Amino acid sequence: MNLIRTTTSVGAFLLALTLVGCAHNQQTTPTQPGPEPMPIQGDSLDGSPHVLLGIPIDADPSDDYLLNRKYWAASYNPKRLDANWVSWQLLAADLGNTDRTDAFAEDLALPDSIRKVTPKDYVHSGYDKGHMCPSADRTSTVEANTATFLMTNMQPQLHVLNAGPWEGLERYERSLAMQGKQLEIIAGAVFTNSTETIGPGIAVPTANFKIVVVMNPGQTAGDVTESTPVYAVIMPNTQEAKGTKWTQYLVSVDEVEQKTGYDFLSKVPEAVQKVIEARVASTP
Repeated sequence: MNLIRTTTSVGAFLLALTLVGCAHNQQTTPTQPGPEPMPIQGDSLDGSPHVLLGIPIDADPSDDYLLNRKYWAASYNPKRLDANWVSWQLLAADLGNTDRTDAFAEDLALPDSIRKVTPKDYVHSGYDKGHMCPSADRTSTVEANTATFLMTNMQPQLHVLNAGPWEGLERYERSLAMQGKQLEIIAGAVFTNSTETIGPGIAVPTANFKIVVVMNPGQTAGDVTESTPVYAVIMPNTQEAKGTKWTQYLVSVDEVEQKTGYDFLSKVPEAVQKVIEARVASTP
């Protein structure tokens, strides 16, 4: 009887050890990693003055096709047929007497794998071909002005936004450039899951954002300080924009990052970023 009890106890003990070992192995088995996001594709932006303060990046680079143009830089979204963002530097030297060319054109530099939006895709849509980098920011030469009319620089905008508060902020930016300032500007779209489309599937932003950093000529990201003026706005692409002023839409850079998922001003020293990105600029 004693032998039976001992054998039974040893068996139970060994079984318990086996079960514990199995459970331990299950807990420590590493989780298989998910698929890596596709790398950012397109042009290199190394050395571009238009991303002086950093290339905006989000968590999914698979829909960021970078465009390095002479007069602006952008991340183009092949799925939405829109720019995620367009970035450019503005100086007094960019402003001249060249007339608006109105030379809207598809961007032939895009690869064949990406559908090229044409001006006709906006016809009867109810939306303007809204510039991100404005035509009036590039009036030094005909070449510079023509470059702003590529369709990769456009967003579908209601006229009340495009010719209203959006244009108002553009005029203010140029006034600062004419005062001798160097402006680093990023503009783009805020989308929702229920985004409307026009033409061949061009996504209509629910709002547009802009970030404007006001510097002195020749300065770089390391020269940005806590006192550097930074203006950020999110403007609704709805009839609500009618009759409004751009100053009504001032927000923090942090809010733009939260709405878009992009990280901006990444080359600015981190301690400075925390201050200027959390602040809402005062009305000028």
